[in-house]
Amino acid sequence: VLDYGCGSGILAVAAAMLGADRVIATDIDPQALTATRDNAARNGVADKILPCLPAALDAAMGDARADIVVANILAGPLTELAGAITARLQPGGRVALAGLLRSQAAEVADAWREHGVTLEIEDEREDWVRLAGRQAGSRRSKV
Repeated sequence: VLDYGCGSGILAVAAAMLGADRVIATDIDPQALTATRDNAARNGVADKILPCLPAALDAAMGDARADIVVANILAGPLTELAGAITARLQPGGRVALAGLLRSQAAEVADAWREHGVTLEIEDEREDWVRLAGRQAGSRRSKV
């Protein structure tokens, strides 16, 4: 699993606790990586989670690609980073994006579609939505 924009690490910790063998948690804020490490340790999954800055993703992932990408960040970065994030997703991999207003969903989905990921609104609460979908193609190596 790749948690892009991990913040406190809640999604990374949840993924590890739900059975992910390995979670790469990345954020541009070093304090977020510290919080992720602390929360992983508190929840007994520190051995499954590797926090890193985006610049260290190549070293953290090697040639592997993620089976699942989760991100709970703003629509602007999700749109701008669609290509960079999808490049780390294996063909056939799944995506879940949150932190989006309904009015932003189409723009984000369009940006990801350009990179082979079809997203649809999977859940909605008030004006907030979660987009989920899958990368086109077949599966290969796992993270």
